[in-house]
Amino acid sequence: MAALPTITEIRKMSTEDIKSEVASIRRQAAEVRMGVELSKEKDTSKMKNLRRYMARLLTVLQQKSTQAPVETPKKSLSTKTKASKIPAQS
Repeated sequence: MAALPTITEIRKMSTEDIKSEVASIRRQAAEVRMGVELSKEKDTSKMKNLRRYMARLLTVLQQKSTQAPVETPKKSLSTKTKASKIPAQS
């Protein structure tokens, strides 16, 4: 199986592309599930990866339908650690 697209690549996709990808992944997941049940498929992690990918697709689709702003977490540039709030004993 080829590498699955990242979340940023999914966000760049159109709504119709995401819907068709979800349908394709559902068919693929059903085939893998059947293969696992019939002991034809040895790699059971494919099912987990397909489920996660489908969840990512559906999440982005939901975000696009509600027009929720997508914010990426910003990394802190400071490396300072916070001082302990416990007072020093005398």
